[in-house]
Amino acid sequence: MNVKKNYGFWSMLSSIMGLILLIVSYAVAPEEPQGMVTIGILVLFFTAILFLVLGTIGSTLAMKQQEKGRKKYVGIFLPVLILLFVVLVPILMGIGFILNDNSSLK
Repeated sequence: MNVKKNYGFWSMLSSIMGLILLIVSYAVAPEEPQGMVTIGILVLFFTAILFLVLGTIGSTLAMKQQEKGRKKYVGIFLPVLILLFVVLVPILMGIGFILNDNSSLK
């Protein structure tokens, strides 16, 4: 197996692994985690964060070396998309509740 891949490949792979681990950490979490399950979920979550950060760093290095291809952008796109989702969903829900509350007052 050829291990000498460019930074774009590794950043893409790292970001996709981070996204998968983040989804898995939420999918396997029970309603009320207790004991070792809590530690397992925390390990999955922080490993996902680590992979996403490594993907961003790898993508930055790929851009610095001016690598060809689109793989280098995935390493930055996925963490930004996740952050936008985490930030915008509560804001949009709040706006929806405000609009719904104001329409019921009329």
